[in-house]
Amino acid sequence: MSSNKNGENSSALSDLNKMSKGTAFKGDIVSNGDFRIDGRFEGTITTSGRIVIGVDGCLDGTVQCLSIDVEGGLNGTVNASEVLSVKKTGRVSGQVTTGKLSVELGAVFDVQSCRMKKEGE
Repeated sequence: MSSNKNGENSSALSDLNKMSKGTAFKGDIVSNGDFRIDGRFEGTITTSGRIVIGVDGCLDGTVQCLSIDVEGGLNGTVNASEVLSVKKTGRVSGQVTTGKLSVELGAVFDVQSCRMKKEGE
């Protein structure tokens, strides 16, 4: 871990994985850090952290995470142990399992199945 000149821990910055707009990746990722996807990802992401799919981002595949915010596109299987939040610009299709679900007005939520986890599950 590193500290800035004020003695604050700056490791939070190193725990963010970012895929920029115009970047495409195909494969599987396992991590404890958070993700921000503004490019195109195809595959599987398994993380104990949070995922944000930006307005220009697209994820096709399988996601296992703590929580996920969707501003762009998500097509596949999602297992979010806490919250799936679909913003007004977001589009979700596939199969969803989550603790809590938030869908803003204007979002597209077109899934084959949506299962809500019970407390402690």
